[in-house]
Amino acid sequence: MSPILLDAFVRHLEEHLFREWTAAMDAAEAAAWAPVRQRLAELRGAPSAAEVRALRRLPPPTTLRATPGWPPIAIPGQPGKYLTAQEIAA
Repeated sequence: MSPILLDAFVRHLEEHLFREWTAAMDAAEAAAWAPVRQRLAELRGAPSAAEVRALRRLPPPTTLRATPGWPPIAIPGQPGKYLTAQEIAA
């Protein structure tokens, strides 16, 4: 075999092995990042921390209003106290 053919064969073999090696490395890298991509996809649909805090925030307190003809309303946190319709009219 002539030295030129031998050099061409070695160059071709090196390129072929390099392509195989880079393909194997790309496949290994893709496999390593697969769980990260999956977790990011799960997080994409989840609410943010600010949204969770907003959902946990209590609604504003309601104002109690007694209606004539209805029984008195017990005032929360004040045992024995009631709101009646006569107190509103006064």
